[in-house]
Amino acid sequence: MCAHQTLPFPLHRMFEHLEVDIGRSFQVMPEKMKVAMQTCVACDKYHMCDYDSESRYFRCPNRELLDQLDDMEICH
Repeated sequence: MCAHQTLPFPLHRMFEHLEVDIGRSFQVMPEKMKVAMQTCVACDKYHMCDYDSESRYFRCPNRELLDQLDDMEICH
């Protein structure tokens, strides 16, 4: 079973919203992805995040990582 299959749904939606490759993200930043998953599940907005990724993105505790990964996608 791949690690990204356990990606919390709100975080998965953020990846889809940004069009970031989840598998590649786990390859290039495995430890940061692990921390991001834990942060997502512990987030107080966890249950509200899954329906409006665009507005939630700006308040996401994983925004810095998502920005890094998004930048890497553009350059790749």
